[in-house]
Amino acid sequence: MIDFEALQRLRVADGDLLVVPESTEQADMELLAESIQIMNGARAVIVRGPIKNLDTAAMNKLGWYRA
Repeated sequence: MIDFEALQRLRVADGDLLVVPESTEQADMELLAESIQIMNGARAVIVRGPIKNLDTAAMNKLGWYRA
């Protein structure tokens, strides 16, 4: 369930990265993504937080490669 007290106004641009609380349900993340696309015509990457900064070597080790 979305915590409406924690809701903030966002100006999401295409390609933005959004971090949501770890407790966020997958279905809520999908609804958020759909809403952003409908309202702004933008596609955002949505991840559950917290996230940490990884260097290129660490990302490659996890199977993430730069395009």
